Order: sequence, then structure tokens, then C-alpha cells
Amino acid sequence: MLSKSYGLLNFLNRSHGPAFRHGVGAAAWAGTLAVTGRPSIATLVRHQFVDDETKYAFRLAGWVLRRGWPKVETVTDDFFDFTQGAEPADLDALEGFIRWRRAALPEHLWRADDLFVRAARIHAQLDAGATDVEDLRDDFVARADELLPLISAPHGSDAPSAGERQGDFSVEDARTALADLATALPVDEWRWYVISGTFLGIVREGGFLAHDYDIDVGITFDPEHPEVMDAMIEALRRSPRYVVKKVDDAQSVVETSPGRYAVRRSLALVKLIHENGINVDVFVHHREGDVLWHGSSIHRWENHAFDLAEHELAGIRVLGPADSDRYLTENYGDWRTPVTEFNCTTGTPNLVITRSFRSVALFLTRLAHFAHGDPAEYEKLRATLVADGLLRDDGGVLRLARVI
Repeated sequence: MLSKSYGLLNFLNRSHGPAFRHGVGAAAWAGTLAVTGRPSIATLVRHQFVDDETKYAFRLAGWVLRRGWPKVETVTDDFFDFTQGAEPADLDALEGFIRWRRAALPEHLWRADDLFVRAARIHAQLDAGATDVEDLRDDFVARADELLPLISAPHGSDAPSAGERQGDFSVEDARTALADLATALPVDEWRWYVISGTFLGIVREGGFLAHDYDIDVGITFDPEHPEVMDAMIEALRRSPRYVVKKVDDAQSVVETSPGRYAVRRSLALVKLIHENGINVDVFVHHREGDVLWHGSSIHRWENHAFDLAEHELAGIRVLGPADSDRYLTENYGDWRTPVTEFNCTTGTPNLVITRSFRSVALFLTRLAHFAHGDPAEYEKLRATLVADGLLRDDGGVLRLARVI
């Protein structure tokens, strides 16, 4: 089984040439067809390779191998939403595959996978303009409540340690990527700032964290000038050093009237890949009263709104939160103690569960994984989900308290 490392992620993040994409895509198509017997799933995997979505493609292929008859663990990746990019016909094929493999899989696994498919169907309906998804919602809740008794308490012992990860983050590549970002988006003009682990590195280590994987920066959304975000993305697209890999929205499902639902979207994340393979996440921060939040289609992290101050990272002038202790304490709790294997779900006290069906499916899948392999992480995530109001403890059995 492959170990997660900066080198591996660097390879997966890079753009690859046509020969690699089509060659590996063809091999993946044949392998996926042999494992699943479903051309639709095989084509879904191949398209990801051909479209240069290498990281996602390998994750999807890995999910097929874990769930299929080979039962091969290529890499630990139990929190993967395998329904991304799937059309309705693909969802039918994925659901059929899960049913076919049901008897060969632990019950909590196939129920969690089944929940992902049902969440994807609801979001597909909402994205197509439907508002009446009450029947699908009720079915989703019922399926979640069938999964929860299986994961209401931890089972088994702690997961075996993979050993301490070596600090292999390339500081030289990171500095180059940061300098090129400052060229593409001059900080005095765009007022972007370093956040999360990148900012932690400045305060605690005086530089990049040796165990990091990427660079995290933020920029604050101005509702009076939303066009600025389009201009920023265009400026990044013009950079000869970067590829804009993905533009992601924060998605929340709201009940617009009894039994009627809609998806509200806010620009959340611009994912960049530098030519040297460094990943840079530009998180768009939104202000709501005294709260400044950022996230993705699944996650949301909240901080007290903060002022900016000048900092230096690898000899480059950057901006960052002025009150570093408050910011880092909100993000990490005890931020002064180094952690080499960090979990962005259980290691961030300021996490708020996004109100969406996909998010619920993902967090219940994470809870199921921890319940059957990592009791310490299980207890932390269970407490988070109960405190958030997503779950309630019904006499020792967890129940879904809300979806949105």
C-alpha cells in the first residue's frame, strides 16, 4: 500500500502528457471493466485520466479495487466521494456495483457507499432545477438511520500506526510557487494572506512546515464588488507558472418553503497547480457579522474576523492574521505542539458541518471508518457531530438530528 507523501501528491497534482493520460486511461478502463463488469464505471474512470484529473482518477480507481473482488488497498483513502462527476446513468451503474458487492463487504461500508449515491441523486435533481425532493430526502434520512446503529460505538482496537511520516515537503519548490503567486497577484493590490498550516509554519517554525503538502492562502470576498473574484481567477489563468485546476463552490441546501429545497452557492476555493507540482489552495473568505468563514463544497471553517499584518515567509513579504495566537487557537487548539499526521476533520475545533446531503454522507462515512479502526479519532468526530447538531444520542444509538 502506498504511503501518503509530498512526492506522491506532487506527481498526482502535475499535468501529464497525452501519451500518459490516454495510455493509463485505457488500462484503467480495461481494469475497471474487469472488476465491475460495468462499462459506464470504466468510462467514468478513463475520462478522469484523459481529462488530466490524475489525482481524482487514481482515487476512483482505488475505490473500485477496494470494493471489487480484488479487495486491493492501494492507498488509505476511505473518505472519498466516488460520485463526483457522475451522470445519472453512472449513478445507476455505481449503485448496481454496490448492490452486487454487498454480500462481500462489511455492512457499514456498503451502507456508507449507498448513502453517497443517494446524496448524489438529490444534488443532481437540485442542480437540474427540481425543488420537490422530499421523497428522496426522506429516503436518505431512513438510510442514514440504518447506518448509524452500526457506528454508534467504536469496534475493534486502534488502527496500526503507519509510522511517523518523514518531513519531505520541498521548501525550495514551495518558495518558488509562493514567489510566482506574488507575481501573479501582487499582495498590495489583491490583499491575499497566508492561512491554516502555511500560517502556522510562519508563527511556530519560522518557515514552511516540513510535514506540509501544499500552500494555503486566503482572500476576502467583497459582496459589493463580486467581479473582483472573476478578475483574480483571470489573472491566475494568465500566469505562465500556474494552472487553475479547479474552481469550487461552497454549497448549502436550504428549505425555501415547506418541502421545497434549493442549493445556495458561494465561491469558495480556487485550486492552483504550479509547474513544479506544488498545490496552492486559494480559499475565498466570506464575512457574516463577526465571523469570517472559508471552506469547500464539503467543509466550512469559521474564525473571528481578523485584521491583517505583514509577515515574512521564505524571504517573501506576505500578509496574515494580526492576532496569530487567537487565529491558530481557533484553528488547532494546542497549535504549539507539532503534529506530523494531521486530520482536517478532527483536528480543527472551528469546523462547522456544511448543510448538504453530500456533506452528511461524507461525515458519516468518516465516522464509520473511525468506528471500525480508530477509536480515538472516532470519539473526537462523534463529539463534533453531536455538538454541531447533526446527530443526537438516542439511548446510546446515534440518530440523524438534521440534514440541513
